[in-house]
Formats: sequence, structure tokens, C-alpha cells
Amino acid sequence: ELSDILFPTFGQSVLRSPNQSQPPQEGREEPQKLSKSSRRKDMLRSDDTDKGAKRTEHEDRFDRQLRLWGSHGQKFLESTHICALGSGATISEMLKNLVLPNISQFTIIDDATITEEDNGNNFFVSEDDIGKPRGQVVCANLLEMNPWDEKQQFGVRGHFINQSPEKAIAENIDAFKKFDIVVATEIHDKPMLQLSNFCYKHNIAFVLIRIHGLLGYIHWSMKEHCIEETHPSDEDVTDVYLHEDQLRIFPEYAKFVQSFDFKQIRKDPHHHRHVPWPAIVYHQLQEWKKKKDGATPKTWKEKSEFKQQIQAAALVYHEEMNFHEAVRNAHKACAKPTLTYELTKVLADDSAKKLTSNTKPFWFVIHGIIKFMEKDSQGFLPVCASIPDMTSLPEMYVKLQKLFRARERQDLDKITAHVNAALESVGKEKGSISTDYIDRIAKHIRTVSTVRCQKIETAYDAKQSNADDLNEIFSEWEEPKKWDVEADGPPPIQPKNIYWYFGMRAAERFRTKKGRYPGAGKEEDVGDDTKALTEIMTTMFKEYHIQSKIEPAICQEIVRFGAKEIHNTAAMVGGVASQMCLKLIVKQFTPFDNIFVFNGVHCTSNVYKF
Repeated sequence: ELSDILFPTFGQSVLRSPNQSQPPQEGREEPQKLSKSSRRKDMLRSDDTDKGAKRTEHEDRFDRQLRLWGSHGQKFLESTHICALGSGATISEMLKNLVLPNISQFTIIDDATITEEDNGNNFFVSEDDIGKPRGQVVCANLLEMNPWDEKQQFGVRGHFINQSPEKAIAENIDAFKKFDIVVATEIHDKPMLQLSNFCYKHNIAFVLIRIHGLLGYIHWSMKEHCIEETHPSDEDVTDVYLHEDQLRIFPEYAKFVQSFDFKQIRKDPHHHRHVPWPAIVYHQLQEWKKKKDGATPKTWKEKSEFKQQIQAAALVYHEEMNFHEAVRNAHKACAKPTLTYELTKVLADDSAKKLTSNTKPFWFVIHGIIKFMEKDSQGFLPVCASIPDMTSLPEMYVKLQKLFRARERQDLDKITAHVNAALESVGKEKGSISTDYIDRIAKHIRTVSTVRCQKIETAYDAKQSNADDLNEIFSEWEEPKKWDVEADGPPPIQPKNIYWYFGMRAAERFRTKKGRYPGAGKEEDVGDDTKALTEIMTTMFKEYHIQSKIEPAICQEIVRFGAKEIHNTAAMVGGVASQMCLKLIVKQFTPFDNIFVFNGVHCTSNVYKF
């Protein structure tokens, strides 16, 4: 039985997905270790697809996401096993967004039965299901969207364990080692902290979700998460290797940009309009250096003059887009390329310097790149063949691409040699990290990053929290909201979202103390619940040395919500949680760090780190 494999002492019923004939497989850290069902050789990435190859059904179904995170990201997704503690509306919405892109498998642990309230806020149950195990019904309905197909060898496997999450944690917490991500919604703070500490110790992502009516927050933690591709949208990380020191170690490229004879090219306006901008910048820089005794532009004024010189060299500037591109990129020849803050941290990280047999493959590759920079490239990063689009004659651009691809391959081979040497130095087999993996990290080295979260316990322990950081969050200025009192009546309460976060935390303390959420009792208890919640929140502010005063109206609203999961809030917060989980799974894009608060009252949200 699955329960005997994953949860030996749970002894509860398990629901298997249709056609499931084998137990779930353990999630893996790196692509070269994926399970057979996940090791799909036929998945093609959008930027290197063989146009003549016959597309598979798998590629057709998941085409959009393959273009987003590539076949390697899809392989990570199809080897991931996620555990959901609870099966309410939020968890159901989150799992839906993971089942559709083809996560390998999920397990729901829950002993709740379906009520009329569930029927009103959860699309994955119906009126006919009232009284049935909620997790079982949710699991079955989720699998209908993407069931495992034995013939095609893809789809999702789902499992249900009819047991309370608290009991599962108490009886066999070691069973959670089988999962790549654990998501919890409805468990009490004490077992939640116990499980989050366990996951942190074993570097398993733990995600806590709380919903209170129109309010909700997500708090996740993981000891270390390595991001292989951040996909920055607001930062230019392209490197055309145009600085004079870079050209010295890339002689083939230097010969290419030097080969343009502008005296002859100026006689042909069409050719002049299609010279690649790196060649324009290079030749204009040589002209500048002749006038300035070999010096390159350094100050803002000199760089501005250099751009004016490039502009003046055009035949008809407003018609020559290549000269516009040269002006925009002129600075790249004037100074050595700088490393991003995140990359600087990664290259300086001790994990890349103090290697052991237990070190992650990611850090072995970073170590190899550091050695390459020290020994082979005079401190520069490896050449990347992904050069930017530019105005150019096709044959010129193709030649430029071939030069960069050839040099990239040379650099990648050197990095691979350094990685293999590092593996052997700690007693690991040469080649135990695949060349594909090394190449991918090296190609995207300019966008790698790491996230190291603090334990959730740190935020829950006032003694470990930083009072100065908290008070700074409370004192941050926010633009006042415009409100027409005459037209719209009294303005709604609009405290900062950090107040709502602590209000929800206070509600958890209330639950621990009284066994229910504030507002979830009898109607006549509302006044007493509000008073008790206000006292708890006041005590929390004193414990955390928060100088701001509490907002009583917050406690009134939280009591009024009664910790109910409203579907639109569940869908919103569940969607954010699933997106964050996808970022962790595919090791691409940057997840928030580490608390996300959603305020559906005013349709606002904030991210806090503490």
C-alpha cells in the first residue's frame, strides 16, 4: 500500500489515480537523476527546436510552458512530488494550477468531511459529495483534468491519506522526507512549526497559507534555493565582449570588428545602414583614442561626447538604426562589464569554495566558473552565444553568431574540465554532473541567484525577530488614498497590510488558546472574541517591541470573517502560492522572500522579509 511506503505508521486509506500501477517516485535534485517516467528525450526547447522533427502529443499539450521554462524546467516539474496538508478551497486552487502543467504527483493528507460550507466555496466538491472525505473527492476531481496516461507516459498521479495532518506529523514526521514541497493551510501553529523546522533541516520547501475572509498570507521557508535562471526583465545582462581587454582574449571577434573598412562602406549607403553596431562602436572608439592619447571615455561628459561622435559618423542619422543602436550601447566599450549584486554574492559564496561530497551540483558548476575566470579569462565571465538582435545584413549577423557560439563552446569545455577536477578532488566520479547541466548554468551565469530564507520559527519567536526591522516596516510611508466622503460615505479602515498580518497571527494564537478561531463560535461571542483578540494583538506588539499602536478595527474585521475561506480570496492566494511553487520547482524566476500578504478589502498586497 502507498501508506506503507510513504507513511508506514499512518495506516490510513489511500486513493490511487486511474491506471496507477506503481508507487510514487522520489523527487530529484538535478535533471540527470530524474525518474524514467520523467526523463523525456523528445521535449524540445523553443529556441533550438528541430523544425523538421515530428512534434509529440506531450509537446503539443504543454507547448506554451515549454517555451517559458524549457524542457529542463518541465523535467523538474515532472519529477516533483508535493504534499498538501488540508484540502480546502485554497489548497484545491493551488493544486489545480500545478496539475494542469503536469506536476508528477501530489498527496493530500486530510481527515475533514465535506460540509455545506465546502460546497459553497470549493469548485472541486459538489452538493452530492456532502459527508464524503473532502481530500478524496478533491483528489479525484483534480485528476480528471490531467490523469496519468499509461500509453503516452505522462499525466499526474494523485494520492489521498485520510488522516489529520497533526496526527501525520506526530506519528511519522520522517515520512515527509519523500516530498519536494510541503504546503500547509489548516494546522495549528505548534505542529506547523515542528514540521517547518523539520523541512528546513532537510532543505525541503515548506509553504504556510492562512486565509481569513478577504485576507490571507503565504509564508515559505527553505534553507537554500538555487535559481538557475532568473529571467530579469528590467536589467540588461547581455555581454557583447567589446571592451578592449575582452577583445584581447577573443581574437576571432576582434578580427571581425576590425575587418570593416568604413572609408569604403560609406560609399554604399545600404551597406552603411547595416553594419553591426559593435563594429561601429569599436571603430569610433579607435578614432576617439587617437584624439585622446589612447584614453577611453570615463566621465559622463566624455561618454556623452563619444555618443555625439558616433551620431555624427552616420550618413543620415535618423535613417540608420544601426547607429542608433551604437549610441545606446556605446558605454559597453568604455568600461568592463560589471557583475550584478546577486551574481557577486553567488561567486563569493563559501558553498562554491568549500566543496564536499555532499555539495549540490549547482555549487560545483559555480566553482568551475570561478576557476575559469581565474585561470582562463582574466576575470571575465564565459562568452554567451545569446547576442542581442541588431540591425545588420544577414550574413554579417550569422558570422557574428558563429563566432560567439564557437567561443562559447570552448569556454564551456574549459568550465566542464574544472568541474570534473573539482568532483575528483572530493572523491566523486568524473562526469557525475552532466554536461548539459553544466552548460545550462554556465550559459545563464549572469542571471543566477540564491535565496536563503530564515526559519518560520524565527518570525514566530519575538526573541529572534529584529524589532528595528519590524518598526521600519510599520513606519514606511504610504501614499494616502483619495476618498470622496460626500459621494461615498465614511472611508473604510485602511491600515497598512503589516497590521493585517499581525491580526491574522493573533487569530492563530486565539485558536491555540480556545480551540477555535475568533468569530467561529456563537453569535453572542463576537464581542468577547473581539476583546480577547485585541488583547492578544496588544500582547504581541509588546513582545515584538512594536512601537505603533494597534488598530482595533482590524480585530473587529477578523472576528467578522471568522476564518472563512472565501473563494475569490482562496483563488487569488492559491494562485500566488502555486506560482511561487512553480518557481521553486523549475529553479527559474525569483520567488518572493518570504511573506506575501494579500488584502482583499482594499485589493492590495505586500511582501515582507523577517
